[in-house]
Amino acid sequence: MKYRTKLYISLVAVALASILLALLIFSTETEKLIFRLLESRSLSIVSTSAAQIDPELVKKGNAAKNFDDPDYLALQKLLWKIKAANQRNDIYVSDIYTLYFPSQNNELFYGVEAVATPEAPGSIYIDSDKENILKNRNNPYVVPNFVSDQFGLWLSAFAPIKDKDGSVIALLGVDINAKDIHVRSQQLIKYAIWGLIGSLALSILLAYFLSKRVTMSLDHLCVVVKEIGEGNFKVRATLETKDEFGVLSHQINQMSIGLQQRERLKTSFARYVSKHVMEKILHAEAPLKLEGERRKLTILFADIRSFTLLAENLPPEEVVGLLNEYFEVMIEVIFANYGTLDKFIGDGFMAEFGAPLDDAKQEIHAIQAAIEMQKELVKLCDRWEKENKPRIQMGIGIHTGDAVVGNIGSERRTEYTAIGDAVNVASRIEEATKILKKPILISETTYLGAKDKFSFEDLGFMTLSGRKENIKVFTTDTEIT
Repeated sequence: MKYRTKLYISLVAVALASILLALLIFSTETEKLIFRLLESRSLSIVSTSAAQIDPELVKKGNAAKNFDDPDYLALQKLLWKIKAANQRNDIYVSDIYTLYFPSQNNELFYGVEAVATPEAPGSIYIDSDKENILKNRNNPYVVPNFVSDQFGLWLSAFAPIKDKDGSVIALLGVDINAKDIHVRSQQLIKYAIWGLIGSLALSILLAYFLSKRVTMSLDHLCVVVKEIGEGNFKVRATLETKDEFGVLSHQINQMSIGLQQRERLKTSFARYVSKHVMEKILHAEAPLKLEGERRKLTILFADIRSFTLLAENLPPEEVVGLLNEYFEVMIEVIFANYGTLDKFIGDGFMAEFGAPLDDAKQEIHAIQAAIEMQKELVKLCDRWEKENKPRIQMGIGIHTGDAVVGNIGSERRTEYTAIGDAVNVASRIEEATKILKKPILISETTYLGAKDKFSFEDLGFMTLSGRKENIKVFTTDTEIT
């Protein structure tokens, strides 16, 4: 499910829950307010009316046995007057009556009733709240709930009628018709429901536009991040809002710029080192330190024969073009055989095998690279010859030994290189290819690590320039056995 849909549903759910809660509170409080209003007025009517009635008349009326008894009629007439006097537009007294209770039992009986068809004198008063009415006979009392029957909705209130000694001789009951007021409250609740439905519809509409507005920013940022993830570091987020999305937009742009710079550095760096060195640097948890490490390396030096004479006979631009083509082919061979380009030295270069990653087959890879380089040079010269460009020859020297390899330089600029006697020996062996007229020369230590993989020719011992010790060298043809 999309975030926009989740946000929209959440906003609508919150709005709906809030509206339902508001409706519940409104309807509940309205019912309570109506009840308290009728309760107050009922108590006022029944208390005032009870104080106006003559206790002796009540005793005589309650003692009547039929409707024609003069005492019954006299009290009924008084009750009619009280009922008529208390009728109002906002409250309707539907019945007013007296109740009496013999002291010997816990029962209530009808006395006189001011309605068209009154209960028979002396009949039992039936009400679910009868027990509470009797308990509260000494004080005005209102039944705590509306009573609904076949005649409507009522609220009953009672007040004691006392004789001159203060003894309660009867109760005056008043039934208030709550139907009209209840209907009005229901109408009010209906209006509230319609209002809240309108509010819900407005909330749904606002939630739609709000979720759309919020997720438009989110969608834009998602598209930008997706583009960056696919390698398009030139893409930029265009949000300029003064909120969290604006801050996130700025941070994504900064990340894109950083990745773009990193990619540019990676691309530039890949021109000078193998992917092994590059990946090691990119995945390093901390910046590489300048100190080196001693390890076994196989060093390869390659150099073009008679390059000085060649450079004298060609324009500089053509010389540079030839060198670029030559280096591009040779370096690809070095990288393909797990070698690392160390440095360019004029028309030659230095490479090492076995660093920065250990290589148990470094001698084999170095010799194989030398053979492939000579083969590629032949192909390159054949093409140059067709283009009326000069043919060239190359000498390669290889030696295996211990050297210190690592980052050499300053904090501002470093160079990954190897230093040690093994490097000097490899360089002198490459120079010896001119003397021995061999395209590839290999030291004995390199030979021992690859003697079963290639066919070699033992050239015996020779003295290298600048060294006292003799060194045994070998050469190989350009075929891999």
